[in-house]
Formats: sequence, C-alpha cells, structure tokens
Amino acid sequence: MADGIAKLNQVLRDHRQQEVGMMDPNLFELICQLQDALDCHDEIHIISGYRSPKTNAQLALRSNGVAKKSYHMKGMAIDLAIPGVPLKEIRDAAIELQGGGVGYYPSSGFVHVDTGPVRRW
Repeated sequence: MADGIAKLNQVLRDHRQQEVGMMDPNLFELICQLQDALDCHDEIHIISGYRSPKTNAQLALRSNGVAKKSYHMKGMAIDLAIPGVPLKEIRDAAIELQGGGVGYYPSSGFVHVDTGPVRRW
C-alpha cells in the first residue's frame, strides 16, 4: 500500500517545481466515496494536487481565488473534473459527503475537494 501511495504522491506532485508532497490518504478515500456517490468510476481529471509554497504564492499573486494557506500545500486538497459528469453534480455529491471543504469553480472547469473542515464556497 505504501508503494501505491508513493505513486499517487508522484502523480499529484507540483509539476511547476517538480516537488513531491505527502498527500493525505483520507483524500483518496474521499475521492473513492465521491466516485461511489456519483456511480462513476471512469477517469478523473486532476487539475491541481499538491502545491509547493512557492507555487501557491505565485498563483495567489495572479488570482484572488487562491488561498494563501491553501490545503493544497498540506496535501489535503485536489481540484478535479470527471468527464461526462456535470460539475454541479460533482459539487452536490461532495457537499453531501461532508468530508471536508468543497469549492465550485464552473468558469474554470473544476470542483475543489479537501479534507479540512466541512465548508463550501
């Protein structure tokens, strides 16, 4: 299992800095629960996984939507889309799970899920 987590950490690395972070295993469980809730086990498009502090700071300078203390830097957040599944459905299913934070970004084409406190925006 540790080997599988290490591979997921590599895939979800900060591609801008080529830095691998330690992702929260609970996040993978949350995504599996989300797939079950949507009855969809097809591919997931990951927009953003781990972010180094440097990358997060660069992104925060360009957008008000990037939190300065983002859960991405803690390996506790993923921005995702699922081809063929409307973003509203992903958002609603994630909110229903009550597994953490849920951000809805329809104009950017993704939903943010994290394992922090339950909240939504």
